Amino acid sequence: MTETNPSTAAGSTASAAQVAKLEQQVAALSERIDVQGAVQLEIAKLLQSFHAAQTELPQQIAEILREAIMGIATETAPMLHETVNNLEMRLNNILANMHPLKQVTNLTLRRMSYEGGKIRCVFIVQSIAMWDALADIYWAMTKDERFHPMVVSIDQSHLARAEFTGEEDVHKGLMEMNIPHLRLNLNSLDALDILRNLSPDVIFRQQQWDAPVPPGLRTPEITFARICVVPYGMGVLANPRATDETDEAYDNNYDQVYHRLAWRIFCETEQTRCYYTSFDHSDPDKFILTGYPKLDKLMEAKGKGSWPIPEPNGRSFRIIWAPHHSLVIQHQGFGVFHRIYRQMLDWARMRPDIQIVFKPHPALDHTARHLPPEVGLDYDDFLRTWSALPNCAVYTGNYGELFDASDLMITDGVSFLTEYHLFEKPLIFLDSGARPRFNALGRLAEAAADRVDTFEEMREAALGYKNGKAFPFEKERQELLRVLRPRSEPASEIILNSIAEGIYSSRI
Repeated sequence: MTETNPSTAAGSTASAAQVAKLEQQVAALSERIDVQGAVQLEIAKLLQSFHAAQTELPQQIAEILREAIMGIATETAPMLHETVNNLEMRLNNILANMHPLKQVTNLTLRRMSYEGGKIRCVFIVQSIAMWDALADIYWAMTKDERFHPMVVSIDQSHLARAEFTGEEDVHKGLMEMNIPHLRLNLNSLDALDILRNLSPDVIFRQQQWDAPVPPGLRTPEITFARICVVPYGMGVLANPRATDETDEAYDNNYDQVYHRLAWRIFCETEQTRCYYTSFDHSDPDKFILTGYPKLDKLMEAKGKGSWPIPEPNGRSFRIIWAPHHSLVIQHQGFGVFHRIYRQMLDWARMRPDIQIVFKPHPALDHTARHLPPEVGLDYDDFLRTWSALPNCAVYTGNYGELFDASDLMITDGVSFLTEYHLFEKPLIFLDSGARPRFNALGRLAEAAADRVDTFEEMREAALGYKNGKAFPFEKERQELLRVLRPRSEPASEIILNSIAEGIYSSRI
């Protein structure tokens, strides 16, 4: 029988001893928990050392397993697996015991955080394309003596299907807008330590989903501050799992842990507020009808249009083509980019009098590059070919000024079905025929668009508007805009007042 490698055995013993030591520390702290006073501060300090242990222990266990398999005979493998399983079980037990400690600590630190002075608010930014949803709130805080706003830039994983990247692009975008910020492009647990040291009273994150965010900045880790929610996009989709068509709200949009642990959720419309409250897992008073601050930000672009394509021969007819990322590959989705991009290229070549700006959903970049080979799409080749055409361009980032400068939008997507209507220009919705159902708000937005089913119908409609055809859905558009603007005051003003009143009243 092959002898056990001494270094492997020593490593296994050391890791087991570390696990046992952590168990003792957690057990001792559990007995000493007191929701008031200095104990919570001691726990908060100890949590920092636990962060490192959480990261290192699984790696150590895996390394022990790899080394031991190379140094131990086959007949002793069952003993090895039992040892590793025991270590894993004990580690999971530690993490389970740490969770209530962490949450008690975070809630206590939240109660202790505001001691007068300015309200400290941190905006965690992972995407410049989503920034307009929070921009008005940030800029309003910079002018309000009650607040001290701070911005941090982070990496993200698009649709939770890629490596964590992109902070460099966020950093550049914030620099272009002259927004001071801290760069948290580092280990996410180190980023969490920096975030704690900023001592925020309030945290805004850009999305409700945890998976695209680095682990150290996910919901359970940031409850030491009051989480405030402003949706990054208008919720227009119904429950895809519902058998009853009247069941429109679904937990993925309105009842995640992020929503349940949030301190305030600022709702775009009365319909949205009803969706949130229908789950009965939160205090209904925390759902505040404010309107959507992103719409206010977009409205600021009116009269400030900027078009990225030169027009040496006079003004052309200007189209925005805005494809969605959810390409219909496995029988469901909004996006038809992969079906029509060749036709769009041919059309652009044939009509130099029409200029077309390609404004893709931020996640299309990832989706289009990871399609099955049989789809036959070379996305990078498309981008090169499109950009080389004199009447075409690719545009990413903030888009209010682009909307204002355009004459027409073609989209198969979601958010722009509400947002583009602010500029009161023709909107053509190319329906994939395989998309999820719309909710009540989505149906209003669909009714206000010129809905078509094929590329040919879309092209015919676009040429009709180029030739002066009146938009036939004006009445439906005005009804949609009435629903989208439920308050007369700016949404950012309502949000700031709600935060200040809530925090001030908690200290009385």
